[in-house]
Amino acid sequence: MSIKIYCDAGSNLYPAILKTKNADINVFPMNVVVDNKTYRCYEDNIDVEAFSKEFYESLNPRKKNVHTSLVSVGEYQKAFSEEVDKGNQVVCFTLAKGISGTYNAARLAADAINESAGKEVVHIVNSATAGLGEGMQALRAYEDVKAGKGFEEVVKNAEDFVFKVRSEFTVDDIVYLSNTGRVSPLVAKIANILRIKVMLKGSNESEITLTKKVHGRKTALKNLSTTCLEKIKDKNSKVYITHCNCVEDANSVKEDLIAGGINDIEIYPYDLVTGAHVGPGTVAIFYVGENRD
Repeated sequence: MSIKIYCDAGSNLYPAILKTKNADINVFPMNVVVDNKTYRCYEDNIDVEAFSKEFYESLNPRKKNVHTSLVSVGEYQKAFSEEVDKGNQVVCFTLAKGISGTYNAARLAADAINESAGKEVVHIVNSATAGLGEGMQALRAYEDVKAGKGFEEVVKNAEDFVFKVRSEFTVDDIVYLSNTGRVSPLVAKIANILRIKVMLKGSNESEITLTKKVHGRKTALKNLSTTCLEKIKDKNSKVYITHCNCVEDANSVKEDLIAGGINDIEIYPYDLVTGAHVGPGTVAIFYVGENRD
């Protein structure tokens, strides 16, 4: 019997990243549709840098119609059933239930399989975040599996780790959040006129919340590094930075972190599933802190 780790495409775990980390994690693909053109994330082993650049450039002009698809209950149930039929157990991480219906879909599939088995053989973890915040949780659980830990211990560690992962980001153009209904069009217009940038984070309520407003892009980027330096639990631990086609800005944040004593930093393109809703120019940072308060 083996324990298999699953997550959805909102985890930012491209096949190329998993290959680099030698991590046997299964990622449920999700669709992103931009003006009727469908991008399948991350079913194929793509050139991440090139694909991401093409994708985020495709979001301009910002009035384009963008929507994403959920992983269906049927997709979850098929994959989970195949694992259980092989004698395996499953721990599956999903996007925050406050921003996506994937958690509920996975939960329904797991409940049906667990009821049939008469015990829990599939456990669903609400990552309460997105992007590499979810990805970090899946990677850590995989390390537990490689270390030979049992199902109950892997599950307990996964749930205990959820709110230790901090996820913070800033957007370059607030209109993308306006298009998703997170801020009003009027607020977005005023913010852009006054050059106000918003700082956001994944909250304890599994939602995206506003933490502060600052003036100017440079101040916003500086705030990301400053917050990380204040809140990180261990400066020797891994920090991930992701960006929506603005690698120079991601490198600027990295340089500030290095100056502050953090050196284990990896930069990747921002996941396309949630990136479609925050827009080009978004920079995010993910790391382990004591909690999300």
